[in-house]
Amino acid sequence: MTDRGLLAVAIFSLVYLIILAGENSPRKLDRPAASLVGAVLMIVAGVLTRREAAQAIDLATLALLLGMMIVIHYAIISGLLDMLARTLVHRSRTPGQLLWVVCGTSGLLSALFVNDTICLLMTPLILSVARRAKLPAEPYLLALATSSNVGSVMTLTGNPQDILIGQSSHWSWGGYAARMVPIGLICLFLNGAIVRWLYAKQLVGLQMPTENTPPEREGRLDRKLAIKTGGVLSGLLIAFLAGAPMDLAALCAAVALLIWANRPTEETFARVDWALLLFFAGLFVVVDGVNRAEGPVFARLAPLLFHNAGSLAQLSLFSLASVVGSNLFSNVPFVMLARGWVATHTQASLLWLVLAASSTFAGNLTLLGSVANLIVAQGAKEECPLGFWPFLKVGIPSTLVTTFAATLMLWVYRQLGLV
Repeated sequence: MTDRGLLAVAIFSLVYLIILAGENSPRKLDRPAASLVGAVLMIVAGVLTRREAAQAIDLATLALLLGMMIVIHYAIISGLLDMLARTLVHRSRTPGQLLWVVCGTSGLLSALFVNDTICLLMTPLILSVARRAKLPAEPYLLALATSSNVGSVMTLTGNPQDILIGQSSHWSWGGYAARMVPIGLICLFLNGAIVRWLYAKQLVGLQMPTENTPPEREGRLDRKLAIKTGGVLSGLLIAFLAGAPMDLAALCAAVALLIWANRPTEETFARVDWALLLFFAGLFVVVDGVNRAEGPVFARLAPLLFHNAGSLAQLSLFSLASVVGSNLFSNVPFVMLARGWVATHTQASLLWLVLAASSTFAGNLTLLGSVANLIVAQGAKEECPLGFWPFLKVGIPSTLVTTFAATLMLWVYRQLGLV
């Protein structure tokens, strides 16, 4: 390993350790700050030139993220998402039915609106329903977190790592969804069955309230804005299905809502997660520095995972490595590293789908596995703290079962010539 390579790996390791430390990181550095520090060090240490660092930032991915954030903001403030989630949850007749509704609702909505947003929206709703119905909140919160992760795999806009894959691969939004929706639906069922089985004893004998009591906090529906948002969302989905560039389509949808909503744009831009965009931009630079400095080393290791990539055994090995890597490095940095290896492989079209499924389902392994999990835990910490071990009890079987099921289905796709 060259001196330049040692520097690149050392900087990447520093960024990773800061991200892993979270709130306990030195100097109180969070994930965006860690990626920015790493990006600057890559340039100062001479691993990358300023021009190379600028070229490493994928503006198309950042544009897609920005556009989706603005569209989702209007879906939230209009009350559209809140109304849909409440309607589905409050129609449940039994505790078991409520658990399935939470799994299905959070999974399907996450495919369209990014899983982190759905967890932010539905956590207080789940707590409210559990409180009024005198139900244990833990199984429903775990169902929300894990199902939102699983469901987000169904589209290229369901989570940040899929957005990266969408920009790096040849897959169109519609082509990807056609293959991943069946996998996502089956894995949603498997994940829900695991949660239901693990918490069956706690739900036995419990009943939902028979009286038609109103929810504690009904969200107000701005009908005019909801109609406008629904129209723009429909147009955005049509554009995705028609094969329009996803970044341009998302920005067009965002601009349409900024103009059509006729609301102060300062409020909208204030709700954009600029820190996430900074996190991505910094990571692009850090990962590019590692790839440029030590790309040949990783290229020699890649065949161990990609040899005979069409076989079920080799696909399973790649999925397992992806799950481990996504939990070691976090799924977004891991996908950034792996996409360079996948893109050059002869079976790239298949491996992109395997990478999407395994890196996404890896988020269910531990409480720290995905931001969606942490959002649920943070939102419920006062009423129902989610511990590391209770989450692991669900996370281990969920991750293993769903990852293998997805890998098996993708192998079958390959045998049928669908990939």
